[in-house]
Amino acid sequence: MKRGYLFFILLVCLIGCSNEDPISTDVGLNYFPLQTGDSWIYTVEETTINQTVTASTAYELSVTVTDSVKNSDGKYTYTFHRAKRMTESDSWESFGTWTAMVSRNQLIQREGNILFVKLIFPLSDGLTWNGNQFNNLPNMGNLFTGKGSEVYHTSEYDQSKNLTTTLEFDKTITIIHNEFVDPIVGKDVRKEVYARDVGLIYKEVTQLEYCSVGNCLGQQKVDKGVIMIQTLKSYASK
Repeated sequence: MKRGYLFFILLVCLIGCSNEDPISTDVGLNYFPLQTGDSWIYTVEETTINQTVTASTAYELSVTVTDSVKNSDGKYTYTFHRAKRMTESDSWESFGTWTAMVSRNQLIQREGNILFVKLIFPLSDGLTWNGNQFNNLPNMGNLFTGKGSEVYHTSEYDQSKNLTTTLEFDKTITIIHNEFVDPIVGKDVRKEVYARDVGLIYKEVTQLEYCSVGNCLGQQKVDKGVIMIQTLKSYASK
């Protein structure tokens, strides 16, 4: 009788376990899909300011995953070929290559010769990490140094986003690279937005240094700076 009772209890437990929801394995890797043949086309608007001289340019940027190489640890490094053209009727001109790979819980991208930790996993709201962990830029390469510009953080996890190019996405995540704003000194605001199963859909860089001498002090008159907006226009997955 005792043995039969124990068997009954065990059977109930097994049935109960089989009815439980499966444990989620979603860590957000599909926010930066890596697959040879995938491609993206962006519109890019750039404005540079140098005292009284303002120059603006617009072009299209093409990014294609052209190759993947297996590393010694069994993971893959993917090569992104970049090209640009001024208008749709122009031919694409090579704009160099970047690479990306997932190492442990980090998505690491090499932009030129500089490594950046673009994402960490599992993704969620409120994550923070050192985006410059593998380079020497914590206090360099930014408009304003010493402002914590190496600390990235996530925002608006799995939120919908509509782009000016009319593309719409149900689930996106915003990565804030810097959000320094000072009414006297200037601003250094940088962020990237990624969409599930698509990748990077939007990038913004606004770095403005205000005039801080004489009558222009506190007037937010830009002495020098740059504004860059990169917006996804189309994409294709193999």
